[in-house]
Amino acid sequence: MEYINPLFKEQRLINEKQKPKLITDNYDDKTKKARKTRIDKTHKLKFPVTTIEKMKLQSLCKQVQRAQKNKGLEPIQQTKLNTLLLQYGLNNQHILIWDWPYQDSKQYMHTNLIENLFEREIGGPFGLAIQKGLSERKTVYMIIMSVLKWLEGGGNIEQIV
Repeated sequence: MEYINPLFKEQRLINEKQKPKLITDNYDDKTKKARKTRIDKTHKLKFPVTTIEKMKLQSLCKQVQRAQKNKGLEPIQQTKLNTLLLQYGLNNQHILIWDWPYQDSKQYMHTNLIENLFEREIGGPFGLAIQKGLSERKTVYMIIMSVLKWLEGGGNIEQIV
């Protein structure tokens, strides 16, 4: 069937030239391409501390900041120090003690461990949390408190930082 009016005839030609694309076609193309995760992606994890433990960790951070300042380096932040303590404990598991009294004090400190290291060492299917039958928070707490005890017993902070 042909239109008598030329305006309608031109509009039909325009519509026939443009083929509408289905939304699902575009969606499938986007889902097929999986994005790579960043190598430096971190896993934020908080662990409970008592007031005394928090003061000890903050005091240790101030000592490290003074040492860094004397060397002319940038001062270290508390979360970074906690992460370094955690990494040192994971690399030196012979100093770890697994029977610390643990209680959720609703007062937390934080760590930012690299995601791959976290999955491999703590939270993955063969991580320390599964091996010891502990939660991830409790595992991190045990490791950091063990390293803190090691430092109080004569360990050298220079090995960690």
